[in-house]
Amino acid sequence: MGRLENKIAVITGATSGIGEAVALMYAKEGAKIVAVGRNQEKGKELTDRIASMNGESIFVACDLRKKASIEALKKAAYDRFGRVDILFNSAGVLVHKPFLEQNDEDFDLIMETNYRAYVWTMQAFLPGMVEQGKGNIINVASVSAVWPELNSYFYGAMKAAVTNLSRNVAKEYARKGIRVNCILPGPINTGMTPEQIKKSKEAQQGMIDTVCMVGRLGEPEDIAYGAVYLGSDESSFVTGTNLVIDGGVCISN
Repeated sequence: MGRLENKIAVITGATSGIGEAVALMYAKEGAKIVAVGRNQEKGKELTDRIASMNGESIFVACDLRKKASIEALKKAAYDRFGRVDILFNSAGVLVHKPFLEQNDEDFDLIMETNYRAYVWTMQAFLPGMVEQGKGNIINVASVSAVWPELNSYFYGAMKAAVTNLSRNVAKEYARKGIRVNCILPGPINTGMTPEQIKKSKEAQQGMIDTVCMVGRLGEPEDIAYGAVYLGSDESSFVTGTNLVIDGGVCISN
């Protein structure tokens, strides 16, 4: 029996990187998945992979910058499964350039995707969790929320906002059976790695050198293991916390 047996999990950003790794690991642990993304082809590939594991999932195409799209996501999740036990917010974007070069369009993109979408999805699924007397929200933030990172100014600021929002919502809803936690990944080997770093072996090594523990970048599965813990009943006494998974970046800098 899996650690997430028969739990219903909505996972945003599920077609790549951390979200994809979490969707696959959750399915392996017995959860039924509502995979959320924008790319229909990748969504089908993901649901096919889950089906090959004898798992159950649906893909919902959703633009998290539009409230109506999130309402449609909520309807699709409840129409298929009748409830939602876990909301895993993973969708995000990164603009990586010097502070004075970051502009209003960059700010709007990051604020709407990395913060406001989390607000809207939480507001969409919290009422149902309150009604059923239990629920679990896990928001992906970043070590950028607590550790200054050059060229990630708006990104880090919004990730810090997510951690603060999560702790406040955790406090308000704890007595209603809702847990709200954050995962703060360090440098993870995903498609969000800035292009200027991908193109430079020196820059890549510089990222690796910030990791004091293992001398490598993290993999999406490193985050997924933490997500399984927070999503399972094993963490039933954990709320309002920031789970840092960074290979020691925060203690080595």
